[in-house]
Amino acid sequence: MSDEKKELTFTFDEDGKEYKVEDLSEEHKILYNKVTLVNQQRQEVIGNANFEVEKLEILAKHYSNALKDAVEGEDSKVEVVE
Repeated sequence: MSDEKKELTFTFDEDGKEYKVEDLSEEHKILYNKVTLVNQQRQEVIGNANFEVEKLEILAKHYSNALKDAVEGEDSKVEVVE
């Protein structure tokens, strides 16, 4: 194993240039940390939202199946409209 520390770098999507975090001023390091934190939070929100949608889809399918069983069951008095 190597004892080398990997240099922390970042890029902007527009130009693809790579920059070293250690070369930033203290003020710019704070901005870098804020960008990193916001991006992490954004990914977490997206992940949570996707999970909530998945849960709602599961519930909708469950209730749809329950309703179908209710109206198509032997004891059903619901008339089929054509």
